[in-house]
Amino acid sequence: MRQAVRLLGVALVTGLLASCSQLGPSVPGQVRVEAPANASPSAGPPVLAAAKATSTQLGVQIFWHDVNDAWSVQNNAGRLLDYTVSLGANSVGISFPIYTDGVRPTRVYTKDGTTPTPESLQALIKAAKARGLRVLIRPLLDEKNIATTPGAWRGSIEPRNMAGWFDSYLAAITPFLSASQAAGADTFVVGAELDSLVGQATQWTKVLTAAAGTFHGQLSYADNWGAWATGRPGVAGAVPGLDAYPQLHLGDSATVPALTDAWANWFKKRPAELTSTVVQEVGIAATPGAYKLPAGWASTGQRVDPQIQAKWFAAACGAVKALGMPGIYFWNLDAWAEPAKASTYEPGSFIGRGDAAIKECFASGWPGQ
Repeated sequence: MRQAVRLLGVALVTGLLASCSQLGPSVPGQVRVEAPANASPSAGPPVLAAAKATSTQLGVQIFWHDVNDAWSVQNNAGRLLDYTVSLGANSVGISFPIYTDGVRPTRVYTKDGTTPTPESLQALIKAAKARGLRVLIRPLLDEKNIATTPGAWRGSIEPRNMAGWFDSYLAAITPFLSASQAAGADTFVVGAELDSLVGQATQWTKVLTAAAGTFHGQLSYADNWGAWATGRPGVAGAVPGLDAYPQLHLGDSATVPALTDAWANWFKKRPAELTSTVVQEVGIAATPGAYKLPAGWASTGQRVDPQIQAKWFAAACGAVKALGMPGIYFWNLDAWAEPAKASTYEPGSFIGRGDAAIKECFASGWPGQ
């Protein structure tokens, strides 16, 4: 996972609010007319028939953050979900930030103005379902308050009081479990990339048992790519998911067939779980050298090479298809992204770059199509 992508979203919020008239007036003294508090985004174009015909999850991830009013919920959700459907997707992942502090944290919490409200999430889910999209929900521990120690990340935390921290974690996600249930989401991911906590079987059982009492859909846990490569199983009792940024040791000139073979061999690190694991994240910067460290992130000034990203996406798609894995989601669409302005986004964005490969991936060849 890449924290840089999430931090980019804050900058996008600032820039878009300042420059995009369609986000409403920002001049002091002007009053923006809000939608009613209980309003939901209107239904847009439905999922394409071919995408609807397969049970394979063909999706993209939206990172939903800093959407603080009903007007923005309606407009941002409509814009991003219409774009998602236009790619030929039948599924959407909705990831959002929650927080903990430092490598030895004591609690988990939401942050006003950054973490979406349960009502905002519920409206987004309803808008996605109105278009016929399958919906996967993922709270993610933001790394800004963890990375104050060099090298620390969400997968290295060691809570001071494990039981107390997990109780706090469950309390933080429970309102979103309720919102997901009320809006009809299909899957709720109870945790993602928490490598250092995977072995806390007692605590995860408590979380999963409580979550199942609130949310009646599928409960999942997403392993980080490094943990997947060890071959060790993830959180028992949760449907396995995977955030995939493997180092395949191939150069920029690698062909799609070569990359596809490398992806397939890497996925086989946990062969017993292949046919039950949804790949919840595939992403890479569209920059030379990205294959050496897909989990790295490019700076705005780096040279863009869309084929780097397009080949990576095509190969990941081909491997998932060949191995009969049940789904793939591409990372990511920021909550404030405007697909019509592709050239304004940094090299990690797939808008106007890898989206053609995503569209081709979703177009054909899946069971039922």
